[in-house]
Formats: sequence, structure tokens, C-alpha cells
Amino acid sequence: MFHSQANCDHDVIVIGGGPCGAIAARKLAEAGISTLLVDRDGRIKPCGGAVPSIAMAEFALPAAQIKARVKGARMTAPSGNQVSMEIGDIGYVGMVDRDLFDPWLRDEAAAAGAARITATFRDLAENADGTLTVTLDPKNKEDAPITRTARLVIGADGANSAVRRQVFGASARPPYVFAYHEIVRSPVGADPDQFDPHRCEVIYDGEISPDFYGWVFPHGENTSVGVGSANKGFDLKQATRELRRRFGLADAETVREEGAP
Repeated sequence: MFHSQANCDHDVIVIGGGPCGAIAARKLAEAGISTLLVDRDGRIKPCGGAVPSIAMAEFALPAAQIKARVKGARMTAPSGNQVSMEIGDIGYVGMVDRDLFDPWLRDEAAAAGAARITATFRDLAENADGTLTVTLDPKNKEDAPITRTARLVIGADGANSAVRRQVFGASARPPYVFAYHEIVRSPVGADPDQFDPHRCEVIYDGEISPDFYGWVFPHGENTSVGVGSANKGFDLKQATRELRRRFGLADAETVREEGAP
């Protein structure tokens, strides 16, 4: 049993309101644990948006968040050989748009009882009684820093986590990739050998990425086309242009572009 501690503002502060942080905040709040969710405003991470049906059920994600149901994937090997894999009757892959999905998750956390602050993590300090003081920079840079205390802090602020750097030092950095994608309008009547609105494409090709992979993930009226690499000198935008060319999306309207580690 987690007992609330009266000398803290919150039992738990969650830094980062992406899927991991928002779901953690929701689950904690549902359990009656005083929780604060902290997230920066207006940040969309590059992501294919694929959520297996088993995860949709486990986290009680509604069908309204699904933009498309994908029933298979085609893998392209470095040799150029392709293998298609059908999911069959065991389920599907639900495709979500992170620009809509993430805010919905944060709203669900708030509906469950979590407090929310739009701010950026600055600092974490341990107090003499074992509690933690978190300092935040508010959205309005002219406002004074915000301080909150808690028994526990969850760092869910991504691969380049500021919480991790604060706790473990800058040298304790796990490996991660830089990702970039473009959201484009899905073509109508495309050659199904190039683009199928019910199929995910996963491409392992050194021209597309020397150490990771590229993807083409359909989201109904839109499609995510992107690539990742740990090589900082690799041209992710050029690789994405090549992906669009290969899959008949070169002339598709670009809705938005996003990149992040």
C-alpha cells in the first residue's frame, strides 16, 4: 500500500507526458495516488504510430483513437528481397496519430485525477527527509520557476531525458537513434505493389538507414514516412525523400515534418 505523505505537494511527479508518462500518471491517479503530470506544450514526436491490438485492450484505448487498422506488414531486406506477413485472425495493428493521441492520453490522466502543469523540467534535489524537490520552468518564460515536492519522481521525458542526466550524470547516456518523419496525404488508387493503405512497410536498407530502418505506416487519410539512425551525420531528410520515391509518395502533399531523438 502506498500511503500519501502529508509533507509533500504530491506523492509522485511524472516528468514527460508522452504515452509512457501519461499512462503512468493515469494509472497512479486511478489508484488514488496524488500525482502531478508535467509536460512541455506542443511537442509531437516522430513516430509510426503502430499500437498492437493487445496493447489497445490492455491500456483500454478506445477505437476512436485508431486512424487505420493494419492487417499485415512487408519487410524489405538489405538484399532487396521482400517478405509479406499477414496478422490473420489474431488481431490487428492500430495506427494512431501522435498529435492527437498524446493529448488525449494526458486528458485521460487529468480525468483520472492527476494534476497537470505545462512546463519544462529544470532541476531535481533530494531533501533531508528523503523527499524530492522538482524545479520547473513555466511555459511563460517571464514567470518565476515552479517548485513542487514529491516522494517519487518518474522520468518519462524521452531518450535524451533531462531527469536521467540529472540523476545519473551526462556520461550515463544509453544508445538511441535520431528519428525523422513526414506526414503525407495517403494516395487514392495507388499501385498496391508500391502503397497499400492496409499494410505497413519496414525497410532495412543501408541507403535508407545504415543502422536502423525506415518505415511507411498508413494512418487512413495520412501516412507516416520516416527513418531513424544513430549516425548523426546521416541525412535523414534525404533518406525520407528516397522512401517517398520508392513507395509512390514523392508527389503526395506533405502535412507536417517532425524530428527528435
